[in-house]
Amino acid sequence: MESVEEKWRRYVGITEEALRRVKIVDPRGEKLLDMCRRYLSDSKYFAEQGDYATALAAVSYAHAWIDVGIYIGLLKGDDDQLFIIGD
Repeated sequence: MESVEEKWRRYVGITEEALRRVKIVDPRGEKLLDMCRRYLSDSKYFAEQGDYATALAAVSYAHAWIDVGIYIGLLKGDDDQLFIIGD
């Protein structure tokens, strides 16, 4: 069984890749991605403090907001393994 720390590390990798690959299709998407990056940064801070449960929650929020951005048309994702709604 995967530990919370291991799960956090896996989700961080997935979310970082999603942030590299997502495209902005509406200018409002930039603000949304900024928020995602801040959640990811917070996640790393909590992990540095040893609080992997909160770190996992924060990285989950980051990735969820990317998916919301794609769903409502502010962002575009091209990989259904990284994004809930791909092309």
